[in-house]
Amino acid sequence: MHAIFISYRRDDSEGEAGRLSDDLAETFAQESVFMDVDAIQPGRDFRKAIDESIHKCSVLLAIVGREWLESKNGSGQRRLDDENDFVRLEIASALQRDIPVVPVLVRGARMPSADQLPDDLRELAYRNAVELSHTRWKSDVQVLIRALRPYLEVPKEAISPPGNSFDGPGGSPAADLKQKPNVEAGQGASSTGIEGAVIERVGKELATYIGPVAEIVVKRAAKRCGSATDLCSMVAQEIETSADRARFLAACRR
Repeated sequence: MHAIFISYRRDDSEGEAGRLSDDLAETFAQESVFMDVDAIQPGRDFRKAIDESIHKCSVLLAIVGREWLESKNGSGQRRLDDENDFVRLEIASALQRDIPVVPVLVRGARMPSADQLPDDLRELAYRNAVELSHTRWKSDVQVLIRALRPYLEVPKEAISPPGNSFDGPGGSPAADLKQKPNVEAGQGASSTGIEGAVIERVGKELATYIGPVAEIVVKRAAKRCGSATDLCSMVAQEIETSADRARFLAACRR
């Protein structure tokens, strides 16, 4: 099976990207769904590493949330205007290689227009998008899966003899890419020592405000937090209104 590369921005759509990755892995092979370029060795040129990873994929999903277009770095510069921005490099590399790019809109985001994008991403504005909503998640994902199947089917004449792996478009096994590991809620503690029961409880509280995607948001945030307090503060940013954020944080302290 050829590879699906999921491009996303952590502070914009990490929860949706993780949930989508899990759903696609249930339909396609686990090793065929990849998120992030997290296997870049120290000293390697990350631009070349990204280009090589994209080259092995059959389709790229560009997850676009409400902050995707205007997200800024610590200097106040729009991330997409940085030629070394990972998201820009991923999508630009796929467009340049004529690899199919499917925009996936989440959280009510809208497609950017061509004049809002840097030159090497302008073609993205003309790609037909798929929308994933919290209320119709399962049915929306099925629409996306049907759209992806033609890109992932291997022609009969390309099937290798038994015991061989299918190669990606670049001739290298797609399994060379590395998938980010998942943390299962409710099982032991996270890598930072937060108990699984705490992660599960925070996920249930957050789900009241953002829906089922909360479970993925909390599991992934737990990897980067050193305490339950840090975890609650981080995931609270996913809640739209300040009043709801305050209620969520109060519930976390109980």
